Amino acid sequence: MTEKWAKKNIVLIGFMGSGKTVIGRAISRLTDYDFVDTDGEIENVTGLSIDQIFKKYGARRFKSEEELILKKLLPRENLVIATGGNIDLDSDNLELLKDSGFFVLLEADPQILQQRLCRKHNRPLLGKKPTMERINQLLAEKGNHYEKLADFRLDTSCMTVEEAAQIIVKKFTEISGPPI
Repeated sequence: MTEKWAKKNIVLIGFMGSGKTVIGRAISRLTDYDFVDTDGEIENVTGLSIDQIFKKYGARRFKSEEELILKKLLPRENLVIATGGNIDLDSDNLELLKDSGFFVLLEADPQILQQRLCRKHNRPLLGKKPTMERINQLLAEKGNHYEKLADFRLDTSCMTVEEAAQIIVKKFTEISGPPI
């Protein structure tokens, strides 16, 4: 069993468009922890966008790259980790990361998610125009997995990035003590 003091990283999980990357960067600024976006790391390592990986090599290659990134993160501390919206929620590596990570589930109303996701066209599981039907389908598929991992849940629908970051840092500090 993990003791409260053992939580050394903040790990953001949640659906695409829930704010993991922008809120993660804000938390990083507040805590002086290093920020890591798993999708960004995959893109840096492969030289391809997530969309290109899915189109060229498929989900299997993406999951393989994701697994390598998560293994690299396991021994590290004082990180804010924004996981990708396509992350394999059944990954053994996520369970290992849970031992030292405070997992925050970022949630948002499906209509808000759709508005946010329409701004970007690099979401392989959604296509060029995310429909409410597809968003709801994916939320239903992932929802229970997210909830099982979460130490804390935060609805980002009606708050600013800074408000969300401050709430998360406050909760993390209550559980783990002040950031180093």
